[in-house]
Amino acid sequence: MAFKDTFAVMGGSGNTIALLIAIFIFSRRKDYKDFAKLSVTPAIFNISEPIIFGIPIVFNISLIIPFVLAPIFSLTVAYFATAVGLINHVVVQIPWTTPPIISGFLATGGDWRAAVLQVIIIAASVFIYLPFLRIDEKVTSDMTK
Repeated sequence: MAFKDTFAVMGGSGNTIALLIAIFIFSRRKDYKDFAKLSVTPAIFNISEPIIFGIPIVFNISLIIPFVLAPIFSLTVAYFATAVGLINHVVVQIPWTTPPIISGFLATGGDWRAAVLQVIIIAASVFIYLPFLRIDEKVTSDMTK
């Protein structure tokens, strides 16, 4: 559980912190950006319900796909990084509300490389979410016309 909490649910279920970053940087929709501003504080502490039900990801096929793919990618990368010795094993059970980057450092017993890996995983997850965010914005704008 500690490994999953440290590397697969950064910002909450589905690595939603990556979706928030994608919205802040790439979204053209003001309502998404406004909602992301409200959701960022809970997401820092791995609480994803505001973004899951607010955007929404639930019942939204264009966002549910990266919501599932991002954690699978994250776990795979973190597993192989641990298996080949790039980062230390997760040795400490930390509270699930510990923010990303800090959680990687603490969970691996102070290995700074785990925190760097979390940053890399979040950045890659942004690019996993990005094409699906574009599709969602297009579909939503077509529906409002």
